[in-house]
Amino acid sequence: MKLGLVTYNMAKDWDLDTLIKMCIKTDFEGVELRTTHKHGVEPTLTKAQRTEVRKRFEDSPITLWGLGTTCEYDSPDRQVVQKNIETTKAFAQLAADVGAAGIKVRPNRLHTQEGVPVEVTLEQIGKALRVCGDAAQSLGVEVWVEVHGSGTSHIPHMRTIMDIANHDNVFVCWNSNDSDRFEDGTIGKNLDLLIDKIHSVHMRDLYQKDYPYHELFDRLKSVGFAGFCQAEIPESSDPERVLRYYSALYREMIL
Repeated sequence: MKLGLVTYNMAKDWDLDTLIKMCIKTDFEGVELRTTHKHGVEPTLTKAQRTEVRKRFEDSPITLWGLGTTCEYDSPDRQVVQKNIETTKAFAQLAADVGAAGIKVRPNRLHTQEGVPVEVTLEQIGKALRVCGDAAQSLGVEVWVEVHGSGTSHIPHMRTIMDIANHDNVFVCWNSNDSDRFEDGTIGKNLDLLIDKIHSVHMRDLYQKDYPYHELFDRLKSVGFAGFCQAEIPESSDPERVLRYYSALYREMIL
């Protein structure tokens, strides 16, 4: 397992040079570039700019692990869903051009208040992901579905989405949500529902005792997980110090 950094929110105001240098200083091994942030790695980049981004990472020890999109497929408006699918395809092409392994997408919420049954929304998301999985696979890029959203982050719902997508290029980004936990504080049974699909992980502050990170790490190690566990943490007035502590704590916890 490798340690990465999501640019949401700690690094949202850093350009690529700052981001790479800070990761090197603090023993982070990779990054997920969240869209709209100062790094500027967006589908609007020209071919030459994409080549330059790829070269910056290839010339450094830092892996460009993924691109964090906000693409989602739960809207009752079919035109909105189709627009998100097309945006996903654009990010998949960008990921292929800059050398990222995958793109993060998400469901955002259920629409029961608008009268849409849960199963209808889940099926719609799964079918959209199947289309996105095909497009990304043709480019050698994975699709990671974040366990995200009001209602949609419910782990059995995420399992349903994965089963409907039924695609060997569509995977899960485990998000370390409070809702993962059962009343006894464990996540094991929920984790087991998705463990075969987890290719990327988001983590919060590791000092939080109410989330069983040791259980998460032990289970990931037991199945040979070799992807990135990525810090998605608040910004700080002393980011280098915070990231150094985070890196040290992470490495102690995964021993």
